[in-house]
Amino acid sequence: MWEQLTIETWIQLGGLVTTVIGFLFVIVQVRQLGQSVRASAHAAIYSQASDFRGYMVRYPDLRRFFFDGIEIKPNHPEYSRVLTLSELLLNYLEHLTIEKSNFASHDGNAWRNYIQQALEACPTAKQRLKENPLAYSPQLVAMVS
Repeated sequence: MWEQLTIETWIQLGGLVTTVIGFLFVIVQVRQLGQSVRASAHAAIYSQASDFRGYMVRYPDLRRFFFDGIEIKPNHPEYSRVLTLSELLLNYLEHLTIEKSNFASHDGNAWRNYIQQALEACPTAKQRLKENPLAYSPQLVAMVS
């Protein structure tokens, strides 16, 4: 039987085998790329969280405006700083809402709960989000609705 195969048939079989191997190689590469993207997203999210915590360490007296539900008044001497840090917090929370679909469902649920709690604990961020809905993702804006 093998003697009856022509050179053209062997070339076609070789092409088919090469195509299958190439396809398998692409599948492996796509999976590795997905893992790399998820790892990069995790690193960026944790970096943002670390940056925000760094400000809380530098300005511990402002912590109450972010974690205790205390509203800061516009005439407070630290109002501008709290407003700026609230925007930083919103950027972090927005990143969480956008990236949560890239992680396991239990992580996504935990992050959604965290985002809702963070917005409740920081009236300045919640108000800023309500006042500027076009500046943030619809997913984050929906958290205050």
